[in-house]
Amino acid sequence: MSQSIESLRVGWIGLGNLGIEMAKNLQSYRSDNGLSPVTVYNRTTAKCQAVEQLGATVSSSPAKVALASDVVFLSLFNDDAVKSVVQEILTAVADKEKEQQARSSLSVPLVIADTTTMHPTMTQSLVDLINERQPELSRPVVFAQTPVWGAPPAAKARKLVLVTNKNSMAETVSAIAVPAFARTTIEVEDQVRAARFKIMGNFMIAAIIEALGEAMAVSHELGVSRETYLEFVKEVFPVPPVLGYATKLVDQGGEAAKTQVGFTVPGGMKDVGYAIDVAKSVGMRLPVAELAYEHLQWVNDNGNPDWDWSSLAYALRKEARPEN
Repeated sequence: MSQSIESLRVGWIGLGNLGIEMAKNLQSYRSDNGLSPVTVYNRTTAKCQAVEQLGATVSSSPAKVALASDVVFLSLFNDDAVKSVVQEILTAVADKEKEQQARSSLSVPLVIADTTTMHPTMTQSLVDLINERQPELSRPVVFAQTPVWGAPPAAKARKLVLVTNKNSMAETVSAIAVPAFARTTIEVEDQVRAARFKIMGNFMIAAIIEALGEAMAVSHELGVSRETYLEFVKEVFPVPPVLGYATKLVDQGGEAAKTQVGFTVPGGMKDVGYAIDVAKSVGMRLPVAELAYEHLQWVNDNGNPDWDWSSLAYALRKEARPEN
């Protein structure tokens, strides 16, 4: 990439619970350091206001974000949403006249850095799609699978961990993201490995929630309160994911997962389901993931899909007291 990192234009598509915090931090950092504003798009336009107030430029479509950017970060809900946005971006970049109007020099690659948790087969299909369409594009396009770990509070505090790909502008993506909205990066060989890595990392978090839910439910029935169990967690496992979810299972009388939503039940089912699927692809099982999925399914069917995915613990409580 011939241009300096500082001169690159940055876009952002998707302002969900996590994306909004990342985009706000990115814009604040760029404003504080005299860099060009972020161009943002979200399907619900009202969500753009929080970033716009910090100096961002709001765009009316993903295509227009791409035409105004050199690096575009995506933070979307699922694979289909990512595929749709990537296809729209490629169509825009294939329109040479519009691209030339947007930028005088077309030698700089357009990097699409997707922070969404994706199934590896979709990641590979998008890499293949971009490679197939490359000859018709007015500038090179690079797809980077750059998922993040961390809940919205971690995003707000710039404490996210970002995955980068050696073959997909890793240094460029890292330089823009750290310390603007992430605290560090972990580099893997390629996009598909990045997708697999993220899924298995999310499985570990789901396993932590499952273990906490089981331990607290049984302890409660044994006469040891959830509050007391939380004290054990604070002393022995004082790390953000464990302590954060343990606290959520105790706060508000154990009902905080209904109001403190960082990642919804359907999102949890998607990611845990991906973990089960990738394990099967190598002839293995993840029994804990299967349990977590079963409990998430129970909450989705009998509770509320808009609750935080840590509400899977409610299914465990129901097993202990089915009459409640």
